[in-house]
Amino acid sequence: MNEETEQLLTELERIVTERQDWLFRFAYMRIGIREDAEDVVQEVLLGVFRRLREKTRVDNMEQYAIRAISNACTDYFRRKPLHVVLLDQAKEVAVSDHDKQIHEEFLRVNRLLDTLPREQSEIVRLKCYDDLTFKQIAELQDIPEATAKSRYRYAIMHVQQMMKKGEKR
Repeated sequence: MNEETEQLLTELERIVTERQDWLFRFAYMRIGIREDAEDVVQEVLLGVFRRLREKTRVDNMEQYAIRAISNACTDYFRRKPLHVVLLDQAKEVAVSDHDKQIHEEFLRVNRLLDTLPREQSEIVRLKCYDDLTFKQIAELQDIPEATAKSRYRYAIMHVQQMMKKGEKR
């Protein structure tokens, strides 16, 4: 194993150690099912490890892992038939006490974000819940930084309008 590969593996180990909870939350806020989010993160990290052992070149390990998890979450919905639960029935979905708070947050956020175009809702998730900068979001989404900022701005304006409508009722 060459020195560059060893450095990448060390960086991956650091990311797993320091950011494992964040990576799980990142996947959970997209999938909404604890076990599936854990599986996605684990599969992606194992895949990244295998590719590094095969000497795949990676410039930014953390960004690479985040993008791989994001892509895996998208693939998750392509592979798995959608099990639709109506919002009225969402409270009845079995959730452990440990997951209750994050599940309630997931439901609340998704109700608002589901009213947005997918490109905008994903940027809001990346910015607000994953605490990424617009530059990181632009790199992750492979779009100009100005586009990331404008999509975020339009999304926030839309959410504010939805909240005002809710207050008037």
